[in-house]
Amino acid sequence: MTAVQSDARLSSSLTDEQQGVVDHDLTTPAKVIAVAGAGKTTTLIARIEHLLAQGVDPSHIGVFMFNKSAQAEFAERLSKRLNAAGYFRSPSVMTFHAFGMQFCRRLEQQNWLPAAKLVTDDFSLVKMLRDALQRLVRKGDQISLQDEKDWLEDALLFIDQVKASDQSAQRVFDALGWSTERRFFPDLYDELERLRKRDNVRFFADLLSDPYQLISELPEAECLRVRQLVPDFRYLLIDEFQDINPCQYELLKRLYPAPCQWMIVGDVQQCIYEWRGASPEIMATQFDIDFDKAVTYPLSSSFRFGHAVGLMASSVISENDPDALVIGAGERTRVSFARAPKTGKALLGELKSWVDEGHALSDSAVLVRLYSDMVPVQLALMHKGVPYQLHGDSPLLENRQIRMLMAYLAVIAGGLENPAVFFHRDDVEYLLTVPSLGGSMAQRKTLIQQARQSPHLLPQMIETLADSMDGWRAKKLYERADWLRSLGMYRRDPAQGLAHTLEKLGIYRYFESTSSKDIQTQEKIATCDAFMAYVRGVGGEAQSILEQLATLNERHTDDSHGVHLMTIHKSKGLEFDQVLLSGLQEGRFPYYDEDLSAIDKQAASDLASERRLFYVAITRARKKLVILETPTADEHKRMKQGDIPRAAVKSLSLSRFVFEAQPYAVSQICEAWYDVPSGTPIASEKGAVFQRYLSAVEPSPSLVFHHRVEAQNGLKPGDKVRHDKFGQGVIVRQEQGDKPMIVVDFGEVGLKRFNTKHTQLIKLSSRM
Repeated sequence: MTAVQSDARLSSSLTDEQQGVVDHDLTTPAKVIAVAGAGKTTTLIARIEHLLAQGVDPSHIGVFMFNKSAQAEFAERLSKRLNAAGYFRSPSVMTFHAFGMQFCRRLEQQNWLPAAKLVTDDFSLVKMLRDALQRLVRKGDQISLQDEKDWLEDALLFIDQVKASDQSAQRVFDALGWSTERRFFPDLYDELERLRKRDNVRFFADLLSDPYQLISELPEAECLRVRQLVPDFRYLLIDEFQDINPCQYELLKRLYPAPCQWMIVGDVQQCIYEWRGASPEIMATQFDIDFDKAVTYPLSSSFRFGHAVGLMASSVISENDPDALVIGAGERTRVSFARAPKTGKALLGELKSWVDEGHALSDSAVLVRLYSDMVPVQLALMHKGVPYQLHGDSPLLENRQIRMLMAYLAVIAGGLENPAVFFHRDDVEYLLTVPSLGGSMAQRKTLIQQARQSPHLLPQMIETLADSMDGWRAKKLYERADWLRSLGMYRRDPAQGLAHTLEKLGIYRYFESTSSKDIQTQEKIATCDAFMAYVRGVGGEAQSILEQLATLNERHTDDSHGVHLMTIHKSKGLEFDQVLLSGLQEGRFPYYDEDLSAIDKQAASDLASERRLFYVAITRARKKLVILETPTADEHKRMKQGDIPRAAVKSLSLSRFVFEAQPYAVSQICEAWYDVPSGTPIASEKGAVFQRYLSAVEPSPSLVFHHRVEAQNGLKPGDKVRHDKFGQGVIVRQEQGDKPMIVVDFGEVGLKRFNTKHTQLIKLSSRM
């Protein structure tokens, strides 16, 4: 097949936007912004075929993917396409870690790096981390979190974030804003690095961070020598670029400077991995600074879903990027709210309707922001015997907070005298570790061993430990021993017994003191609250509840089929015919303790990140999207008016993201699109966004949008104003609610909020 024939065949199956990417020149850097479901894999493969048709050697093309499964799938599809087109050599398709592994080996062979063994199991890293902690303790470092369950997970996450960055461990820690109990993490990281280098080992993250540390310190002349050790790529194609971290980006920049041509593909609005080091700013702004002649191409049409999801996605994400547009080019997608106020009942009803329509349960997925929102979902499915597949999280009865409550539930049921009552004999440990008893690590290990052997002696063991302490610590332990002895009186009212236990032992305060961030504290509390609601709802004696849970657990043995359950983070890259979203309450999604997004830059950034997560969630749906919430009368009224709350409003419990999606306006647009236009104006604050959407699709209905704007004191968004203290600014928005507010941008001073009834702003000019 000739190059002309190949290009002609490609053109017939691509959209104009996709064809523009494929035909991009051979020298200029390019940025491709591809919305969810835009066919970017097809486009990338076509671009590679185009390069080969122009005479580019396959060995000069390097394709980077972010995970092994994506790499394997892409390589297979590329190979089939190229073979069918008559090309029998394919470019290199690799993950970043595979590239790093090959690079490290060559650096070792040339004595640029010391030889090191690659260690891939998590246990080895954890063991080395434990050794590093003990070395810090022996040096005299003050470490308050000695219970491994309180610090290990966060420490592993911190290590990954440092390796992904281009900064020191201390600077990374300072930027995270974690609790002071973890202030030993930078020293722990440095100690771990000393042990790692002493033992000549590398873990996965080191495959990139070690070469980066080396090359970042080399002068340009030495860099030229090092570049000869990597493949001679003259064309880089990097997928999911929004997820790149500074280490990966800076390393590639040093290894493949111009004239190597970069083509990056991704969507900043789908970056949801900042917590593990991804930096969306690299794609959003840094790439354009570093590659000043880069050409930007949009892939704005999604073939996954129809106009309803496209309109909602465009409306939501325009809050982050006013120019963003997501066109739903797939089949019509239905969008609805729950038809029952209780999550479990609503979910079961939706699944029944889905199956009655002839669909399979395995074509549905329940997505949640936080694990605690999965508790009522799992319990409802377990009770009705509905099969489900849990992705990426521990099963319900393996969750630490729930097992802790079940341990105290067992004590209420007489478990100290009859250990068979415990769900698992090892659950006795939770009675000693949540909250922690204090004392040395050796003392706690001894107590746990003794308690497992003789649970009935547990109160006496705690009192013995108290005898070796003074003051309030001893007092608290004596009270705890007495409390364990008295819990049996709640046998017939276990919910009350658990509630009093949480309060008496200060378990929620313990969560607060041992969690790195407030969201972790609140998540643990919410998980407990969800389980407590179940215990209250079931009723009956403590032992019967434990027996019922054991029965439900035994019944759910097959997790290979049924409805999919996962967090939104786990759903990235997946799609389902039906998506059901649970946990859409303001303050939980978006998550915040106090909404400061209008006046604090970090809070505003966090809100934008949460919004990206919501955008990812709704764009997983192909045929049906269900919001498992029932709007109140007030919420229903505000959505019909097209209002969007810009801050926390006490009268509203539904997530602001649902309002931003404008479901009622979208429903009216789709009715006009697919059915018969009503001819009446559609109420929506996002009329301008929707008009841009309609203009981008042919054919589309001609519609009119309106939205009431209640101007306070004659001030409107866009007006220039002056304040005695902050100087001149521009009104960026009004917030309706219990206390109507005006938000003003004062430039370097930042955003400020004012009560519209008591503001001292002076209007300078009308908006343009």
